[in-house]
Amino acid sequence: MKRENDQGTRELLIESAKKEFLEKGYNKASLRSICADAGVTTGALYFFFENKADLFSAIVDPPLNGLKKILTEHFREDVENMKALDTLEGLDMDHSEISDRIVGYIYDNYDSFMLLLTASENTVYENVVDEIVEMVEGSIPPMMAAMHGYTYDEYMSHWMAHISIDAFIHVIKHEKNVKKAKQRLAGILNYLVMGWVQLVMIKK
Repeated sequence: MKRENDQGTRELLIESAKKEFLEKGYNKASLRSICADAGVTTGALYFFFENKADLFSAIVDPPLNGLKKILTEHFREDVENMKALDTLEGLDMDHSEISDRIVGYIYDNYDSFMLLLTASENTVYENVVDEIVEMVEGSIPPMMAAMHGYTYDEYMSHWMAHISIDAFIHVIKHEKNVKKAKQRLAGILNYLVMGWVQLVMIKK
């Protein structure tokens, strides 16, 4: 007989919760329905998760943390690349590779990211967007510090960070084909990089 407190039960609950959240949204999702679909008791759910919010976090946090890691590594690489430049004229404007990596990762975890974008409470979604925006904005000072003779416009940095995140969100929500999403976002990101250079980065 299958024990309700083993790792397999936890994974069953997570998969059932994904379906429930995607179908009904966060607020209308029923923990009873999730347990029934997984074939376990509510006691089993509370063995692993404190409440609905904890269950939701168990679904979306691991892929979200993975995305943050990819972004952090990318920003670190950008800083190192900019240290070798005297002017922005030598900056590599083609960001297709990192765009493909980000999009590929998101689509490998598509259900979890769609939950964040469509099924979570507004505050959860807004907090995630704000956190990513802060990461993007936070990458600019070290990049500019790596290049002597340049500073940046804080207002435009904040604006461009939001525009960049919104661009990814729009394509991800409306394009289910990963190949098409990669094509669209590679071009969009390369366009946005020019915006960062022209609007954010300022020669002293």
